Amino acid sequence: MKMKYHISSILFSFIMLVFLSCSSIKNITYQKPESKSSSFLKNQLGSSFQFETLSMKASVKSRIKGDKKSFKASIRIRKDSAIWSTISFAGKPIATFIISQDSVKYMNRLTKEYLISSSKNLVYFIDSGLNYNSIQDILVGNPIGYDKELKYDSKVDSAFYQLSSMNNRKIKKAIQLGAKSKVQYAYQYWISPQDYQINKQIVNNIWDSTSIQIQYSQYLDIEGQNFPEKESIMIKTPDDRATMELNFSKIKLNKALTFPFRISDKYTRIEE
Repeated sequence: MKMKYHISSILFSFIMLVFLSCSSIKNITYQKPESKSSSFLKNQLGSSFQFETLSMKASVKSRIKGDKKSFKASIRIRKDSAIWSTISFAGKPIATFIISQDSVKYMNRLTKEYLISSSKNLVYFIDSGLNYNSIQDILVGNPIGYDKELKYDSKVDSAFYQLSSMNNRKIKKAIQLGAKSKVQYAYQYWISPQDYQINKQIVNNIWDSTSIQIQYSQYLDIEGQNFPEKESIMIKTPDDRATMELNFSKIKLNKALTFPFRISDKYTRIEE
């Protein structure tokens, strides 16, 4: 139980952290767009945010199991390699995390405990198919689980384009089948017709009825690339729901970064 609790805190903390601020804001307007083919939308969605390193600050409000928290976070990313973050409350650092392709490191400064584990345990607490690449996609605003080789279903949904790994009818049927479904994950993306950025994305784990939803309310121009300035995240399980709201600032792109993680001899290792 202790392992599940702490890993859960890690992933949640990283999902809570994200993005940016700076420069000209592009507000979303609500108007039904003209139809576009799925191949056209796939090409637009495939234009991902490009970077080698990224750092940012985040103000976070979370609600987990009815418990409300507000805190600050510093985030650093080296593309496809490592995600580092320090969480602060009332101006004092309370935890540090590093997620890489093969490991998770967590240090709690309040309890003087630390954890070093396999990154495979990231899915242990949310079961929404999340891994290092998924977390990185969330942090930089890219589509989770996107595969350009797959055939996607497309339609106009209200003021946005919707691109899905299968159509809504099949998703509903799969959810009804649950663990008996042949498909484990369903991916849905709502795309702004103004700049073809993601307005919302949902990943459903059909087999265990869990899901993660990320929604964006504004876009910023950061060195010629678009990013959500504000993000809300909702994670649903069969018996619980957690939400987060994030605001971003002090974005730096492609600068030299360090990823400090020094464990004191006085800290106790958390057993898996």
